[in-house]
Amino acid sequence: MRDARSFHFTETTVIPYYRLMDNRFDPAKDLANQKKHKLSLAFGDRIFEDDNHLILPTIRIEDEEDRYKVVGVVGEKLFTGVFVWRDDLPRFISVRRSNKGEERAYHSAC
Repeated sequence: MRDARSFHFTETTVIPYYRLMDNRFDPAKDLANQKKHKLSLAFGDRIFEDDNHLILPTIRIEDEEDRYKVVGVVGEKLFTGVFVWRDDLPRFISVRRSNKGEERAYHSAC
């Protein structure tokens, strides 16, 4: 028999959380990002937790929509997430360690 408290917890906390996360990134892109950069796209949310995070527009003609980079510190390292805005939330396309140019931009903005 299922404990009522655990059932209540599952219905009100876990399911809504996963529904939100399912819409935040493409699972196939998440798997590819994990293989290439050893990071889940969900890690991108942690970059926004840096109070000094920097958001930059990406400038690539081949992009069909406005894309942005968020650069910020997680732990003691700089990370970059490439994303688009969907329903006022970032939908991550790529998350990785920052390159030298992104590091310079971050430090010059602080």
